[in-house]
Amino acid sequence: MKSSVPLLSVLALAIARAALAQSAAVNPFTYLGRVTDASHMAFDADRVATLSAYDGAGKLLARSETFYRADSRRNYTLRIPLADGDAAGYSRTGAILSIAVDDGAKVWSGVVVDAGRAEGTAVGEPGGVREVDIVLGEDADGDGIDDALYRRLKDEWEDSEWWDPEKGFDPNADYDGDGVSTIGEALSGTDPFDAAASLRITAFELDAGEAEALHLVSFPTAPGRAYCVETSDSPTGTWSRAAVFLAPSADAPVNYLSTPSTPGAAPATVYLLPADDRDAAFFRVKAE
Repeated sequence: MKSSVPLLSVLALAIARAALAQSAAVNPFTYLGRVTDASHMAFDADRVATLSAYDGAGKLLARSETFYRADSRRNYTLRIPLADGDAAGYSRTGAILSIAVDDGAKVWSGVVVDAGRAEGTAVGEPGGVREVDIVLGEDADGDGIDDALYRRLKDEWEDSEWWDPEKGFDPNADYDGDGVSTIGEALSGTDPFDAAASLRITAFELDAGEAEALHLVSFPTAPGRAYCVETSDSPTGTWSRAAVFLAPSADAPVNYLSTPSTPGAAPATVYLLPADDRDAAFFRVKAE
């Protein structure tokens, strides 16, 4: 006895195959950057967040976890699968995506990526890369400062010697007089109410050693932050990132030093590249 296949089913199958043939996978588009909490402390191997990317219909396209590397400020990579046409499970160039971040305690959803960019797109060309930093926080009053961080700093201010109920708390003030605002110190991981605690170079020396001479730069670090050393020919000149060795025996220099989120500050020593032919060189440390 012969079996028969309805003509409608055969036609539907043919249409489906034609649609698949018209849309082919291409190189993915990659988002990368740094995920931090409201205090700008990054996630790492011991404090992991999960990122999920969704299309406009709310369908999952990609998922990845944060990671930790001492020689990079970045702690996530999210590769978005692309097709050159409509295809299930793929995005397209020009699509606006939404990213949700699960920090282990809360899922931060509805993070729209690059919706306000001038070109009006989020997903770029196949094989492209875009750096997007994500800060997990809430700013209900719209002052540009996370509400929880503001409350924490206000509580610390009220317990400090600079408390003045008549003036009120101002996160942009420099209460300890070290030249950095309260919010600036909080985001770099230093104590905004301690003049002795600020991000600065604490030691600078020349290490001749057995090989080519290296400059040693030391500065205090805070958990979960990323730092770079910048150099210039003059204090008022143009500053650029200096390539540094994180250890004298390192094979190659890097541009960043990232610290794990383990509680407790620790001093860091950065071995700069060998001295060049400049008559004078200036260096400064910067929190990312």
